Order: sequence, then structure tokens, then C-alpha cells
Amino acid sequence: MKTLIIIDDELFFRKSICSLIKKQENYEIIGEANNGASGAEMIRELKPDIALVDISMPVMDGLEMIRSLVSDCRTKFILSTGYNDFAYAKQAIILGVKEYLLKPVDNRELLDCLDKLSQEIDGERRRQGVISDYYQTRSLYQKHMALNFFGKAISGDCPPEEFAVLKKQAELESTDWFMVLSLKLNNTNTAVWNWETDLSLCHSIMENICTEVLHQTYENLLYVDYSLFHQYIILGLKNNFCEVTHLENLCEHLIKLLKETVHIPVSIFSGTPKHGAQGIKASYEEALSVQHTSSYKNLTVFKYYNPESLSPEIDITSDICQEILLLLRRKQEEQMVQYICATFDKMQESNCHIRKIYLTAALFITTLDDFITECGCSDLEFTGLQNALDSYKNCENIEQLKKLLTDTYASVLEYLGKNTVSGKTSLIADIQLYIEQHYMDPELRLESIASYFFVSPQYLSTLFSQESHTTLSSYINIYRMHKAKEFLLQQSPSIQNTAALCGFTDAGYFSKCFKKFYGISPKNFLALRSS
Repeated sequence: MKTLIIIDDELFFRKSICSLIKKQENYEIIGEANNGASGAEMIRELKPDIALVDISMPVMDGLEMIRSLVSDCRTKFILSTGYNDFAYAKQAIILGVKEYLLKPVDNRELLDCLDKLSQEIDGERRRQGVISDYYQTRSLYQKHMALNFFGKAISGDCPPEEFAVLKKQAELESTDWFMVLSLKLNNTNTAVWNWETDLSLCHSIMENICTEVLHQTYENLLYVDYSLFHQYIILGLKNNFCEVTHLENLCEHLIKLLKETVHIPVSIFSGTPKHGAQGIKASYEEALSVQHTSSYKNLTVFKYYNPESLSPEIDITSDICQEILLLLRRKQEEQMVQYICATFDKMQESNCHIRKIYLTAALFITTLDDFITECGCSDLEFTGLQNALDSYKNCENIEQLKKLLTDTYASVLEYLGKNTVSGKTSLIADIQLYIEQHYMDPELRLESIASYFFVSPQYLSTLFSQESHTTLSSYINIYRMHKAKEFLLQQSPSIQNTAALCGFTDAGYFSKCFKKFYGISPKNFLALRSS
């Protein structure tokens, strides 16, 4: 259905046309005006498909009205006049008006004009749809090329010939120096964003803002929509020089815009300029090193890699956070305290560098923060958490640090456990233990577990979600992903064998699950680990 407005100073004419149009199924009158000024305002507001306009009207005539609108208006115009004046027709043609009717208007002639314009509008919409589909396809292609380019570069396995082709596809062929920025989304605002449905929109808005801000200085850049909470930007440089102060100002402005626009606090971590494919990998690892040594998880900060401030012993693939999350979800406080103490005792025995000790402490604290968020609580409820963040570097020895961490964990678990019913907790703990003993079984699912524990699937699903703050299937997948990472780190089996060990019958599906969970494919993970 096409929308129509009538602009004519003759009331009888307007009512006559309205009466005719109301009998037609394909058109709807959405407004009337008795002069050109009111008509122009109505067109700007209602944006009708077609406007029937009289030439001679008070305040502003029809031709003047069209002239004021034509530059930014898609409305099709039909001019009507009581004078058969060629000068009027000539002006109408100049303004792009193709339909010109003499009064008294013949009904059949008017309907023919409307049908003709309607077909023209349909054709334009089809063409616009094709163009829109093209740009959407191109956008998806560019995102795919960006991910492919980035994935190949950070894998460390990209020959010069292939790198040259990938650079061209990613539209970065004019540069050989690169610098990687890591964008980490912190404490996502679930009141604004539903991460199951709004993810693509949020990332698109972020990409547009980042591109607009950084393009002012960096002509060549590539935005990589990498995973749920991690986005990367590859900056193409002319040489190995970077004005850090200027980059810091740009990124701080960018962080502020993102906070105001998408209402999400974002931290940005930067590597240094590097050359070629190996340079992208090196700059990426530098950015990750800065990110993993930053304890300011809940703040919007920019940090630039400084090689003098980081220890070469830092292991960015540390599995500490995964192990501690499992203990927290099972509410095994005693084992958790033992794990904290054992971790730092081992570091002390190894004469580990103080920076690695601080990094490990920061991982314990930020992992606890992740668990608080997972439980549906705000970290603002736990003053001890912020105190731990502020004071862990002030501990004079390992014993003080262990006490700070164990006390912080204990206070958080005590707070979260106040509303827990012991009977239900016991059942859930048994189920979690069962999952840990049978995760390699491809048939492990809600129905089989419910049958084993003699409860209904519906009851088990509801109870598990209430007690664990996650679904049963998600818990199984999380545990399998942790075990998969453990196998890949310690045993280095093939991806297919790892999939089988973790209960997956399809290695391809396992790879998709692994990438969705960790933001990196098993193949690239192994390459990064080996490097």
C-alpha cells in the first residue's frame, strides 16, 4: 500500500479526491494541507510515497514547495492546475515532476497516474533492496576477510605470498607496519544489551565509532569482530614510529564515546609497531600481555605495552581462572583455599619473578569478579573485592598475599551462600561431580543425568539453573572446554583426539564450540601456545 497526501486550497477538491482514494485498496491518504508551507512541513514529517499538489495556493505555491523539498525528498509528486500553461509544465519537468493533471481532474486519469508512480516506487524499492543486499553481503565478506587475515597472522603460520594476498583482501596492501589494539568489554550492561540478540548490533556500533575516531589519524585500519567480549583493531602504519601520547588521547576519547553511546565500559590495550605478518602476531601478544597484567578490570583504561615493565615469564595462556571457576561453582571452599596456597607456594619455591606473582594474584581477583557477575550480583556489593584489587601489590610477602586472597574468597562465598538450601546444594554437587567423571561420554545430557539421579528432567533443569546460575548443558560444555584446553596444553594430542576425549563425536563441531568459548580455534590456540 502506498501513502498519499493532498495539498490543495480548495476544500471541495480535497474531499472529492479523498472520497475517490478511499475506495482504492492500494492507497491510503495520511494527510491534507491547504497551502504549500503546511504541505512542505507535512511531507517532511510523514514522508508520504505520493503527494497530489495544486500549483496555485496561498502562502507558498506548489512549485515553490516542491523546489524547497526536492533535494532531500523521495516523495513522488503529481501537480494539478486549472491552467493549461506550458511554463508551469516546463518548471515541473525541471523539478523532476513527471505527472501533470489539468483540473477538473479526470478520476481515471488520476488513478492511472497513481498506478504509474506506484510501479516506479516498487521498482526503486527492488533496486534499493538489491543494493542493500549487496552492501550487507559485502559487509559480511569484509568481516570474514578481517577474521581470516587476523587469524592467519596471529597463528604465526602465514607465508609471505599468502600474507600479501590476505593483506589485499583486507584492504591493507599499502602498509607493512602494524600495531594491534585489544578492546575488552568490561561488566557488560545487561539492562541495555541482551547479549543473545543484540550482539551484532552492539559490535557494529562499536566498529563505526572506532573507525570514525581512529581514521582521523590512521588511514589504514582493520576492525576485527573477534568474540563476544574481545574486539581487535589492526592499525596500518607508514613506519615503526607511534606517537604514544596522541594514540592515548585518541583511545581515551574513544573509550568515552563508547561509554556514552553503547553504555559499556571498554578498556583498550596496545602493542607496539611491528613489521609484517610476524609483526602482527608480536604486537597482538604484546597487547594481550598488557591486558593480562592489568588489574583494573572494572575501569575504562588505555594501556600501552612497555617491555621494561613486563616479565618474560608471563604466561598469557594460564589456566588458573578456569580451575578456580570450577571450584567456585562447586562451592568447594576448602579445596579452593588449598588451590590458592598451593599455587603461590609453588611460585615461591621456584623463585618466581614478582611481576608474575602479581599477575597471578590479579587473575584470582578478576576471576572472582567474573563469578560474582555469573551469579547475577554486582561487584559493588563486595567492598572486600575492591580492597583486594587496591592492596594486593602492597603485600610484603607471599603469606600476606595468600591470606588476602583466601579471606576475600571466603567472604564472597559466605555472602553468596546465605540463600542456599543445603539439601539442594548436596544434590547439585553430586551432579557436578558426576559430570566431571562422565564428561567424555557423548550421551551425557539432561535426560540421562536426570534418570541416573531419579528426578524428572524438568525439575533437574530448574533446580540446576537456580543453584548454579547456569544451565546444565552450559555447565557440561564449560567443563568440556576446560578439559579440552587442559589436554591441548599438557598432552598436545590431535584436535580430533581431543574432541573424542571431551565427548564430541564431530571434530568440526568441537572446533566451533572451542572457538565460541575461548574466542580462538583449537588450531590457532595450539599455534599460539607453541610460539
